[in-house]
Parts: sequence; C-alpha cells; structure tokens
Amino acid sequence: MSNKEDNLSKEKIQLSVEQMTFDIRSKCEEIIRFCTNESKTDFYQVEQSLLTQLYQFGCLFMQLFLISCQTNFEYSDWLEKGLYNRGKLIGRTIKTRFGKVRYWRTYLIKKKGGGFYPLDSFIGLTSDGFSPLVMSLATKLSTRMSFSASVLIFKSFLGWSPSSEAVQSLVLGMGRDSTLYMEQAEAPKSDGEVLVIEVDGKATPTARKEELEKRRGKRKSLGSSCSCQRHRAKNKRKNREKKKRRKKGDKSKNGRSITLVVMYTVKRGDDGKLHGPINKKVWGSYAPRKVMFDWARNQATKRGFPLETKKRIHIVVDGEKCLKKGLSKLFPAATFALDIRHLEEKIWELGRAFYQEGSDELVEWVEEKREFL
Repeated sequence: MSNKEDNLSKEKIQLSVEQMTFDIRSKCEEIIRFCTNESKTDFYQVEQSLLTQLYQFGCLFMQLFLISCQTNFEYSDWLEKGLYNRGKLIGRTIKTRFGKVRYWRTYLIKKKGGGFYPLDSFIGLTSDGFSPLVMSLATKLSTRMSFSASVLIFKSFLGWSPSSEAVQSLVLGMGRDSTLYMEQAEAPKSDGEVLVIEVDGKATPTARKEELEKRRGKRKSLGSSCSCQRHRAKNKRKNREKKKRRKKGDKSKNGRSITLVVMYTVKRGDDGKLHGPINKKVWGSYAPRKVMFDWARNQATKRGFPLETKKRIHIVVDGEKCLKKGLSKLFPAATFALDIRHLEEKIWELGRAFYQEGSDELVEWVEEKREFL
C-alpha cells in the first residue's frame, strides 16, 4: 500500500488512478522478480514472504477501487438539492481482509447541522472501520468459539485480527438486526415430512448493581507484610466475608431469561426409520416468549406446516407448563414430549426418596430407569 505524507493538506491528498495503476504494475514485477530469484531456496520462507506481498498487492487493488469511486462519484446529485455544502476531503483507514487501506472521500455538511460521507454509504462501508468481509468472518468465528479464540484463528490465517473488544462490538451490532433477518428468512427447500420443535428457557448470567460497585471499588487492605501471590491469596481467604450458606436447590446465578427455539425436520428412510435433522435452525432471544412462539408458528407455516396441516408436528419441552400452554394454542394438533435430559433430573430426585444420596444403590436404581427410558 502506498504511504503519503500526513502533514500535507488532506484536501490535496488524492492519488490518481494512473499513479495507482503504476504502483500495482511495479508491485507485480517485484513479486515476479522475487519468485525467480535463484537465491531463494527455503520453501517456508518463500511461502511466508510471498503471502505478505500478495496481501500488499491486494491492498493496492482495494485502494485503486476506493480512489476510483471517489474520483467518479457524482457529488453534484447531493449538492443540487440545496441541503448540503461541500466539505473537506477527509482521509480514512479501513481494515480489509488484505490489511489496512488508506483512502479519501468528501464530507458533506448539512445546512441544518451535522453531515455524512455519501461515498461510504453508497459503497456499503460502516463507521466501524472494518470491511464487510472482515466483519462477516469475525462474527461467524465468534459464534463457534470465544472472542479470544476467534481472534487467534483470524490472526493465524490473515496475519492480523480485530481485538476481542472490537469483535464483541461487531457481534452486538449485527445482533440488533438479527430479529428482522430471522423473520424475513426464506423457507429451506427439500424439507422433511415431520417437523420437530424444541423450546427451552435459559438464564444468561448478569451482574447486579451492587456486585458491579464491589468489583469497581477500591480494594481493601489485607494487612499482609508480604506481597507475594501465595500470601496475598492466603490473607484474602482469611479475611473474606462469610456468605450465607444456600439451601439445596437454591440458585446462585443472577441471570436474564432467554428463550431458545430449535426447529428442524426429519424424513423417513427406506429402513422405516426417521432420519435427520434436516434444515436445522436455532434462534435465541431476550424477547418475550410469546414473540418466540409467534416466530416458531410463522416459520412452521413457511416450511409447509400451516395451522390446518395434516402433517405431523412434534414439540419437545422441558416440562415448564407455560411452554406447553402457549405452544398448544399455536400448534393444536402437535404432539408433545418431555425432554429426556430434564426427565433424568427427576429420576435422580425420585431415587433420593428411596436411597441415600451418593450410595451405590441409588446409582444402580437410576441407571436401570435411564436404560429403560
């Protein structure tokens, strides 16, 4: 990527398409000379160096595209309306799959205050500072692994990565539009003949105001003369405030309820068994459960299972009465089943009424019922 002096007036900084074309050709010849250099014999070093040069090559092409867009963009379409005044040429660095790319675009000032960059809006660049492809890859990775792990994987393939904080912001930002996306998503093709819906509630951990104040407050002096980690921890345990012991079954997690809906179909094979899942979709939201139930109903209709359908719909829930009650109204002909894992919990609870907790008799009794289940 070509670097220009930042101390020049930004209004005058605009690389010409001809200059960029020359830089690209020069870079291409440089790569050719590199690959034909007889002194390069170590394949690992050549591959590593070539990858870096190809990324630089990609940055030049991206810069050529952005500068061409700025050169050809018709700002007159905006100025003729009389709502804007032409501002300065403002430089910006965008982080792409190839690396950082510098470009310039014109700022339009609203006569009633404020302003924006019409070029960014026209070509689909947001204020995040990342290209759409980078945002897409970073958010996809973070749905499969932790933010820190996604950063590591991203960096392993591209040589750089957004920070964990940036990835988290991207995920939360895209999450705002996820509801609209899920509502408008088209029905999958080649679906199965039986629709299965699984609904469950989960509580995502949250911190209360008192807990946050405790975390952010000034740490108490433990009165230790030694500053090593071992004795700091020992004194911390010694001076720790005693917490009220919870009774069995009490929940310590302070969480916010989220509803999860899993929807897929199964199809009967030549062996007579139902095979799947087919076209599985998972959707979770903090929205009220009624909203999630309505989404499941609309999706079922899209997938060929309307309210009056004769095809089989099977719903699996965790035993919470409000789930079955709400879904029964929207799926009156559906069959319901208790989730097997939640039923296992009840088996253990029932077994402790007959046998001592932790005993071999209890384990043997529960295993017998689980096998039957």
